[in-house]
Parts: sequence; structure tokens; C-alpha cells
Amino acid sequence: MPPPPTDRTRVRRGVWMFPGIVAGALVDAVVAAEEYGLDEVWIADEGVARDPVPVLAAAAGRTSTIRLATGITSPVLRHPGAIAASAATLDELSGGRAVVGLGVGGELTLGPFGLGSDRPVALLRDAVDVIRAVHRGTAVPGYAPPSHATPPREVPMWIGARGPQLVRLAARVADGLFLSGCSPGQHESIIDNASSVGSVATAIYQTAVDRPTSPGELDWDDAHRMLVDAADRFAPASIGLNLVQLSTPGTDPVPLVERAAGLLGDV
Repeated sequence: MPPPPTDRTRVRRGVWMFPGIVAGALVDAVVAAEEYGLDEVWIADEGVARDPVPVLAAAAGRTSTIRLATGITSPVLRHPGAIAASAATLDELSGGRAVVGLGVGGELTLGPFGLGSDRPVALLRDAVDVIRAVHRGTAVPGYAPPSHATPPREVPMWIGARGPQLVRLAARVADGLFLSGCSPGQHESIIDNASSVGSVATAIYQTAVDRPTSPGELDWDDAHRMLVDAADRFAPASIGLNLVQLSTPGTDPVPLVERAAGLLGDV
């Protein structure tokens, strides 16, 4: 069963951003998110779009409290060792605010290269093992720490997933489960599935647009109501809004961040 309701004042609030606008504007959006009182920001890794790690690294120098997460990056496209090193470097630059968001990746990320995976659970399990080993300075099959490796540091790792096997994997090996664009019914089913393996923190993010065109999108008011309900029913570690409008070049992200922060402040 889902966890009991908890004090919503302790739930982190944030935004997820599509990296479809110029990098400097994305950095400004992260800075604005902190100024508007948000606790975390996730930037997607969509392959050949703007790279989230340099953007987050640039934002690290202009912020002091907000958590900086890749949301998500794929070991199909990036070697787990490179993911680990990038995350450790970002964590060092930001004073311990980095989060690794890990997942298989979708068509926008992998399609241009003709990539995919027919063993997603094994892929992510092995990637988690390598990333943890790099961050802890330990050896695992396929990795032996060299003398020039980054010093050990614990960087939280969250898995973005919906399918039953990947959700259970997240509950077993990750620090959290990132759920994005799901319906309330999906939330209950996914969280029950994760709970069958063990306790895992969840981040529930909903896509908010002015004119929804797909099942995963809601208008802003409906997205707000869904997050209020999700915060009460599922006691997530964090909640947020997906700013998919940033897939359109030239979009000003700061008003969207301000709008999201205003709604989330009432959740």
C-alpha cells in the first residue's frame, strides 16, 4: 500500500526542464528557480540537445541551495563511468547538491543514433553498480579504480521508470524513483509495485501546459490539483512540474519557472 500521508511542508518542490533553448537561458532558469524558492531542478538529457551537466555546472556557481539533477541520463548513450565522473564533478562544484537521474532513455535521446536496449533491467543494474563503484572508490566487475579517479563522494542516484521490473529495481538499488507525467491511477500502481520490494523515495512530476494535446499533459490548474492529491496520498519526497514548453527554441523560461513556483507553493 502507498505510504501514509505526511507533512507536506517537508516535501521538496521543483521543475523539470527540456533542454531545447539556449544554454544561458537554461542557466538563468535554474537561478530563477532558486530565487522563487524551489528546492530542486531536473534537466533532461536528450542526447544532442543542450547537455545538462555543463548547464547545471554553470548554474552551480550562481546558486547555493537548489539541488541540481540530470533528469534523466542514459547508460546506453553515456558510459556509466563517464556519468559517474560528471556527477562527481558537478557535486564537487556545487558543494554536494548534485543528483544522478538515470534511465534507459527514450526515442528523442536514442533514436537519432539508432540505439536501444533489449535488456533494460540488466543495463541499469550494471550501470548503477559501476556508478556507485566510481563514487565510492571501489572495484566491481568491469571497473578498477585508477589513481587519478575523483575522490570518493556519495551522490544520490534516482531511477526514472514506470515498468514493473525497472520500478522494482529502483526500489532495490536506487535512492529514489522519478515518476513523470503519470496519471493518479498509474502513481498508485507504480508505488504499490515499488513498495512490494522495499521502501523507496519518490519524486512525482506532472507536465503542465496551456493546451494539453496528449494523455501525459494537463493544463496548469489540473496539474496543480493532481499534485495536491498526490502529495496527500503518496507522501513523495518531492513534487514538481515539467516545463515541456522549453522544447520550443526562443521560449523565455523564467516566467514559466515563476508560474510553476507559484502553483507549487500551494501544494
